[in-house]
Amino acid sequence: MSTHEPLSPAVLAPGGHPQAVRSAALHHAVRRDLLRLERVLDEPITAVRRQAIIGHVGFLLDQLTAQHQLLDKSIWPAAALRRPDLSDLAERVRNAHQDLRPATVVVRNATLGWSRSALTRLTVLSAVRELNDRVGPVIDQDAELLPLACDALEPAAVVSVERRLRVENPTRLARRLFWLLDDLDPRQAELLLQPTPTAAMWILRNGFSGGYNRASYLMWVGGGTGPAV
Repeated sequence: MSTHEPLSPAVLAPGGHPQAVRSAALHHAVRRDLLRLERVLDEPITAVRRQAIIGHVGFLLDQLTAQHQLLDKSIWPAAALRRPDLSDLAERVRNAHQDLRPATVVVRNATLGWSRSALTRLTVLSAVRELNDRVGPVIDQDAELLPLACDALEPAAVVSVERRLRVENPTRLARRLFWLLDDLDPRQAELLLQPTPTAAMWILRNGFSGGYNRASYLMWVGGGTGPAV
């Protein structure tokens, strides 16, 4: 099992910048699910559960990749433009993300192979363990340095959930939100939800949270008919 555990609330206490808050929640979600994957992939699972996990691995890697692209192409360049003394840190962060990329590619490829043959489950487990070992230091560095970048930026305008509901599939929006909130420290969850109108949150929780809850139970608790392989 990896020695990289989810960060404590004290370590993850982000600044008030919305990007720092969301980044802290995303870091928690990635670490949480990689550790869950190590546990469930270490034993036979049903075909239905396998398909759910395969889909979620792709989602998890997409979220991590999008986060790194946002930091590398938007957040840090903008911060370095306002604060040239941060340029070296921006390059350090970008290099760390690039160094991590091969491990994420290995997990993607292993998961694709698993979708074709259930016999390759242990190959996926090995790839996930490698990624889990390598992602820890990168997440720790991002958590340490991102507040410096955010402090250099103008306060970001946060797009309200009510507006996003009009332009984005609410099922996908709800999946991302409840994925971030899953097992999140209440203080962090409160910060994450500050820009979310109460009415919009009620709609998401009561109308669209069921999909994530059912998938999460299937993947991490177990389920599905048929033999475990």
